[in-house]
Amino acid sequence: MATNQKRQPPQWRSSPPFYEHLGLKLDALAAGRSVIRLPFRKRFGNSRGEVHGGAVAALADAAMSQAVRSTVELGAAVATISLTLNYLAPAHGGLTCAGTVVRGGRSVVFAEAEVTDECDKSVCRATATYRLLPKK
Repeated sequence: MATNQKRQPPQWRSSPPFYEHLGLKLDALAAGRSVIRLPFRKRFGNSRGEVHGGAVAALADAAMSQAVRSTVELGAAVATISLTLNYLAPAHGGLTCAGTVVRGGRSVVFAEAEVTDECDKSVCRATATYRLLPKK
């Protein structure tokens, strides 16, 4: 028997005002993985018209932290300890970032991410370490 149930869209595990300011769109979030889009806005550009590296970094950090949050209790706090980015090519247009938890622990989690442009070209690879803080 077929059902006509609509699939529920993924829900942010935290939603800082900065995410809204950037216009981030959550496409997927479950089991240590996330996919987040950063639609292109002219104000994100650098002097050459490429997406500024800071916007790329914010996207990567958001994708990895959401992936981490998908593995812990709702409401638990997550803080970035370290963030390393390797820019591979100039970023043009809207960007998509896939974040993945590589190794989890009770208090520290390691994640990685890849940012691609609208032509599916890899423009940045990132790694980060996150501190898990107890739920208040």
